[in-house]
Amino acid sequence: MKSTASFDYPSIPSGYYDLVFHRGGSGIKGIQSKWHRMKFLRIGKEMGDYSAHLDIGCAGGTFIGSLPSGSLSIGVDIAQRQISYAQKKYGTQMHMFQPIDPGGRLPFKNNRFDLVTLIEVIEHLCQEEIYSLLGEVHRVLQPGGRVLISTPNYRSLWPLIEWVLNRLGAISYADQHINHYNHSWLESLLKKTGFTKIKATAYQGLGPFFALLHWKLSDIIAKLEPKILVSRVGLLLLGEGYKS
Repeated sequence: MKSTASFDYPSIPSGYYDLVFHRGGSGIKGIQSKWHRMKFLRIGKEMGDYSAHLDIGCAGGTFIGSLPSGSLSIGVDIAQRQISYAQKKYGTQMHMFQPIDPGGRLPFKNNRFDLVTLIEVIEHLCQEEIYSLLGEVHRVLQPGGRVLISTPNYRSLWPLIEWVLNRLGAISYADQHINHYNHSWLESLLKKTGFTKIKATAYQGLGPFFALLHWKLSDIIAKLEPKILVSRVGLLLLGEGYKS
C-alpha cells in the first residue's frame, strides 16, 4: 500500500460531484454523470431494507438524496462546505447531514445504525486511518448490521482510466487515491477490522462510457455486458461485511 499523500479535499467546490451527477446528456460530461448514476443505482439495490443508515464521506449529499425518504439516512463528511450544500439541497427530517472531524470518533452512540456505506472513501486514506475509521464503523453498527464499501478495482482497466482522468479531467486523482484495492485486499481489510460474512465483488462495466455517443446507449450496453465477467473485472469493487 502506498503512503499517504497531501490533497486538499475541502478545497473541492461545494456540490461539485452533485453537479456532475445531474448534468446528464452525451459526451464527456455524459460519461461522468452516467458513471455516478449507475454506481449509486447498484449500491442502492444492495442496501435492501434498513431503518437507520450512515453514509460516511457523503460530499454534496447526492447518494442520500437518491434514496427513498421513508428510512433514516445520515450523511457525514469532513468538509463543512459540502455538508452545508447537502443540507440545503437534500436535508429533510429523514435525510440529515453533519460535519465530522478528520480521524476522530464518529459522533454517534454504540449500535446506532443497521447499515453503513462508504462510497469511494477508503482509497483516499492511509492504512492507519482506514483501520481507525472501520473500527468506528464497527462500533456504531448494531449486531447483525452491515457495512458496504465501494472503491476502485485496481485489478481491472481502472488504472488506465484513472491515468486518462488525471490528464484530462477537472480533478486529478493522482494525489487522492493512495490505496489501491483488489478483491482479496478488500476482503482482508474487512476481516482484520472484525467483520464477518465477508465478500467482495466487482461491478460497473464499460456501459457508462457509451454515454459519449448517446445517453440511453450506455444503459443498453450495461444490460448486455456479461454479469459474470463484470463481477470479476468490473471497474469498481463492492465489499460487504457484517457485525457479528
